[in-house]
Amino acid sequence: MVDSLSSTGLLVKTRTELVTDLTAGMKSIFGSDINVDSNSPDGQLIGIIAQAATDIRELLLSINAGFDPDQALGTLLDQRVTINNIARNAGSYTVQPVELVISSTVTLTGLDANYNSPTGAGFTVQDNAGNQFILIDTATLAAGTYTKNFRAKNIGATLTTINTITTAVTVVIGVTGINNPSSALTTGTNEETDAQLRIRRQQSVALSSNGYLNGLLGTILNLNGVTDAKVYENVTDSVDADGIPAHGIWVITDEGANTDIANAIYSKKSYGCNMKGAVSVNITTASGDIFVALFDRPTAENLHIRFDIQKTISTATFDLPAIKAYLVANLIYKIGQFAETSSVTTTAATAINSISAGGVPINMEISKDGATWYDYLTTTTLDKKFALATARITITVL
Repeated sequence: MVDSLSSTGLLVKTRTELVTDLTAGMKSIFGSDINVDSNSPDGQLIGIIAQAATDIRELLLSINAGFDPDQALGTLLDQRVTINNIARNAGSYTVQPVELVISSTVTLTGLDANYNSPTGAGFTVQDNAGNQFILIDTATLAAGTYTKNFRAKNIGATLTTINTITTAVTVVIGVTGINNPSSALTTGTNEETDAQLRIRRQQSVALSSNGYLNGLLGTILNLNGVTDAKVYENVTDSVDADGIPAHGIWVITDEGANTDIANAIYSKKSYGCNMKGAVSVNITTASGDIFVALFDRPTAENLHIRFDIQKTISTATFDLPAIKAYLVANLIYKIGQFAETSSVTTTAATAINSISAGGVPINMEISKDGATWYDYLTTTTLDKKFALATARITITVL
């Protein structure tokens, strides 16, 4: 092969090809009978030169790949994605569903448009470790029991434990019970990874698409703080099975500020398009009219896992709490994403081998209620996302 840069990309010689060329060159100069074995002086010289030439070519390949945002890394990736008018998210917040028991009608103030503000305020609760969580969307609630999403006060990976968020920091008469019977909907991150940024950039190219649906999704995914979103459409003349109104859309957004999401819907939805959603935000248009944007936030749906570990080494022991914690940290589901046992088995195998070793996961099953078990599950509704907790993972060592 000849080193070349053409319409097909950058092509460079391999180390083997370089050694072959250098060997032929040495023999043409000093004679075909010279010793070029790897342990000879001439062979070692050829190896040193070939390695240096290989290193230079690998650097050129890396530089060339850095011009592609799907291959660039780190700071280079930050530079490339600006072409699509996006930037790496500095971090995200943990979102935790909290169950509220209400004895009389109350209005609880949420973060709303200040979702991304580190100083944002609203109805606040905390767990027994002192981690505070703020209501995301302002809500007026009559007597009853409700599950609402709360954002961690601090950015980053705030970890939660089931049944530990029980204290009200903001005391409101009428709120008589607080608890988190399910795990976090989303665990915050300190900074968007290269892989996450690449995916978001790929999705963001839909911003200039001709279809309004893709354009709306791309716009929402590009909003500051948004970690996931879905836009569903009903093109029929009647309400469909998912409750989407005739000729309407259903926007479901994970994180992000209410006002930003509402403005995206206003700017991208088609004329006359109906909407579904429990979150309602008023937008004042340039003409002074009021546009009401409707959308929803995802809600958690408990996922149970059970499996056996078959020993491959008779003396093997297993750190089951650590394996469970690994599964919770690495099995992250998106809005409406199905769950199936093959991916869970793969993750469990990685956990076993990296933490304990000497065993393989078998008889993997998943469930929504811990009673009926399956190999494959879909969320009950499109706005739900599966959530795991160590308490809902059962492991038996055979």
